[in-house]
Amino acid sequence: MNKILYINSTISKNSRTDALARYLLSHLQGDIEEINLQKETNLHPLDQNALQQRENGTYPTQYAKQFSEADTIVIAAPYYDLSFPSLLKIYIEMICCQGITFYYDQEGNCQNCCRCKKVYYVTTSGGRVYKPFGFEYIQGVFSYFFKTEDVELICAQNLDVVEDPQQILQDAMHEIDRRFTNEDLVGQ
Repeated sequence: MNKILYINSTISKNSRTDALARYLLSHLQGDIEEINLQKETNLHPLDQNALQQRENGTYPTQYAKQFSEADTIVIAAPYYDLSFPSLLKIYIEMICCQGITFYYDQEGNCQNCCRCKKVYYVTTSGGRVYKPFGFEYIQGVFSYFFKTEDVELICAQNLDVVEDPQQILQDAMHEIDRRFTNEDLVGQ
């Protein structure tokens, strides 16, 4: 069975990013496990203490283990200040655990320990996104550390600029519908 990990880094109570990500999740087949980063109390930025814990083997690895067991990853990350919420970066620091999510081979190359084959990065923005820096970072981390080349962007933008933001969200949802309809046709 496909194991889906939903990494929810949204902040707003009625998040448009979360709504769009949940719409995507309704199209995916498998068991969904959600981690809401705003509610996690064990997320801590990498500091001297955390580095010491990594060296002596006491670093918390529950997030890395959960992450490494997922087949599909869905990340909900609103676009703030040219990137995503800072808790997502902290989460990424905490899942990059040598021996759990990646390892170095004899030549010093990073190799994957994760099952993930597909990543969906769902984002919304109030204005226009000319260069999706947050997505490019996620794409880089997943291709380098986790050897996942299939990283897909789903985006709805200009939600605070136009008169009908609901129409933009509906258009993004219709695009999700089309992607899954096209995937079904290709598989036949």
